[in-house]
Amino acid sequence: MAKFRSTKLLKGYPCTHRQWKANSHCRFVHGYSRSFYFEFESSELTEEMWVMDFGGLKEVKVWLAHMFDHTFLAAEDDPYLDTFKKLDSEGVIQLRTLPNAGMEGTAEYVFTHVSQIINKNTNGRVWITKVEVRENEKNSAMYLP
Repeated sequence: MAKFRSTKLLKGYPCTHRQWKANSHCRFVHGYSRSFYFEFESSELTEEMWVMDFGGLKEVKVWLAHMFDHTFLAAEDDPYLDTFKKLDSEGVIQLRTLPNAGMEGTAEYVFTHVSQIINKNTNGRVWITKVEVRENEKNSAMYLP
């Protein structure tokens, strides 16, 4: 069976996070402008001859902005989560809680959520084979199912 692949890079999502378990400066709150790279795959093309109609990514872009545009990411088990929730309720931060707020955890989290959107919007015709989350020009993490 033939397979076709296309890619999309979405960038410009400034957010902060911390790796509270790290024995380094990564345990402190720090921020980057994240980008998200997706690889889409399908065994059949649209009538326009595309794997993925990039115009159909509006829902993905809205969700990424909600999660990663001027937000603070905290792990579900961060010992200061209650403090961050208080700051959120006071309008100081926009808190988003993830199982793992680091790059690897973010890549898996984004893969899981965006895969559901793509599956629904393409009736299962397209699937994601890779998500890469980049925090800067030097560092990224990937999730491949």
